[in-house]
Amino acid sequence: MFFFDIISLFSNYDSLFKDNRINSSRIFRYHNLLELLKSYDNLYSQIGFSIEKRKIFKIKWGKGDIKIFVWSQMHGNETTGTKSIFDLLHFFSEEENNELVKFLKKNLTISFIPMLNPDGSEKFQRRNAINIDLNRDAISLKSPEIKILFNEIKKDKPHILFNLHDQRIIYNVGNSSFNPAILSFLSPSIIEENIISISKNRKISMGLIYLIVNKIKDILPNIGSIGRFSDVPYPTATGDQLQKLGYPCILVEAGNLPKDSHKKMIRKYNTLSILSGFYYAVKKKSIIIENYKSYFSIPENKENLLKKIYREIKIQKEKDQFIVDIGLMDINEEKFNKEKMNPILKIVDIGDLSFYFAYEEPISIGKKFYGKKNQFPEIGNIEYLDFNIL
Repeated sequence: MFFFDIISLFSNYDSLFKDNRINSSRIFRYHNLLELLKSYDNLYSQIGFSIEKRKIFKIKWGKGDIKIFVWSQMHGNETTGTKSIFDLLHFFSEEENNELVKFLKKNLTISFIPMLNPDGSEKFQRRNAINIDLNRDAISLKSPEIKILFNEIKKDKPHILFNLHDQRIIYNVGNSSFNPAILSFLSPSIIEENIISISKNRKISMGLIYLIVNKIKDILPNIGSIGRFSDVPYPTATGDQLQKLGYPCILVEAGNLPKDSHKKMIRKYNTLSILSGFYYAVKKKSIIIENYKSYFSIPENKENLLKKIYREIKIQKEKDQFIVDIGLMDINEEKFNKEKMNPILKIVDIGDLSFYFAYEEPISIGKKFYGKKNQFPEIGNIEYLDFNIL
């Protein structure tokens, strides 16, 4: 029997997994999907249409008894999961004689919907063409896209679901230091009689998440960690509703790392976490549920990260001077003709930010804020237009 060597897989990721047709842009649009699908003519099928009549596709791989269902880009601007899906498919197709690939193909049948929201993906926006958040439409089912997802899951009757997302940079792991969430996982909540319950199916997703996290630790960098996403209930959310319907559901949030704005490294961690889930769904099938309590040992995400903080800046209000911290975040403006995003830093908080951490902290103690006409800083000021720190 082969050894699941995640360290080797990580070290050789670019040669084993990476689909080089996917460019480095965070933007992944409908035409990108159509181009990649050409390699999988015998695996994909059309399963419906979006509001703007773009085709939605499902790819099916494997011939095993354990059924897994994976979907991505239900939020059109969250693309890392889609790239991970095609990296996995590239690995499966190019490394057919690999012992891990043969093991998974024999034991699993995996269905992928790589782009559930093609209209939102085309505009690089979270919501669909009529501005519904698909991840808050799981009860009323107003959107054709979410109807397609639920219909396909009902038809396939999968044993495990993977719901792939991207996470904002605000999430840190813990409160003690700068420790950005590289990945975050959630076994969505189930509410019964007004309390959060832990059903048998939720125990399965909790146990599998713990096994994934325990394995991914072997390849983590020095900065960054794995977080547990808040299980505050969202009754209209897809994961909550599917878990309630009896499908063990794993929500995967592709997070962030310093100097990885295009998520090249995050893409690797994300892909290998999903692959680990596939492996343990077979290898640890009989004991997955036994690990569910260990799920709570995964540290929770904290919303205490900013992109940049200027510490102890002097600001002037008429004749009075104050010492404050100034926090900024990226506000992205997309230029689709160039297939890239131009981040713009804006002030989002002013005051005592001693309990926040940042990706960038320029040396600023004792320096003075100068804005237009030397005014004091305001929420929404753009860094390179509205002020200098001197």
